[in-house]
Amino acid sequence: MIVEGGGKNSLSKIAIASSAIAFSTLAISPVQAAQLIIPNTTVLGTNVFSGPTFTVSQNFLPSDTLSVNVSGTVDLFFGQFTTNAAGVIVSPSVTHTGNNPGQVLAGPGGRPYGSLLIGNNTLGFFPLFPANAANGLGNANPPTNLSLSGVPLSSIFTNVGFTGIANGTVLEFRVNDGDVNTNSGQFVIASTPEPSTILGLGLLGFSAFCQRKLSQEKRSKQDN
Repeated sequence: MIVEGGGKNSLSKIAIASSAIAFSTLAISPVQAAQLIIPNTTVLGTNVFSGPTFTVSQNFLPSDTLSVNVSGTVDLFFGQFTTNAAGVIVSPSVTHTGNNPGQVLAGPGGRPYGSLLIGNNTLGFFPLFPANAANGLGNANPPTNLSLSGVPLSSIFTNVGFTGIANGTVLEFRVNDGDVNTNSGQFVIASTPEPSTILGLGLLGFSAFCQRKLSQEKRSKQDN
């Protein structure tokens, strides 16, 4: 009976500790930075001059963050210039412009052709992903599934004097190109939670499991 009681007390302590840590994690994280939630969206290769939009539901500071996953490719010029969301060329082995996979080609606004842009006519439009080594630059086999985790908005909206995004602002996605008639393919956007949110929810789940286990043991003893 002593061992059983000790195990019960330990389980109870673990449940309480897990709940406390979880609530601390979830409570502290939003104070540090709010997360701009992007709804699941599909952006077509033809969304060059206009694209899908969403409305921001609160005020965001430059230090607030964004976490997102984007998969897929867009094909420009009848599939002779295919890129990932960062605008890094994926195929063919030699594009109609003479470029190769792992390279980028500056398009409208000096941004890579085929890159996924976010913004509006007031803020301007900016690549959601940088064309860097992590996103396939210099890689003969660039990834087609790209992710951002807890990235500050100021690192995406790089215009001078960026002060944040106001509640009610409509943001739009586009593909960086100068033509739509020869384009195909799509980018699939999925918002992802911040790591701290995942940790907090996981701890809450574990705490609930411990509490349920204790409750089951208590009922079992009462039945006996």
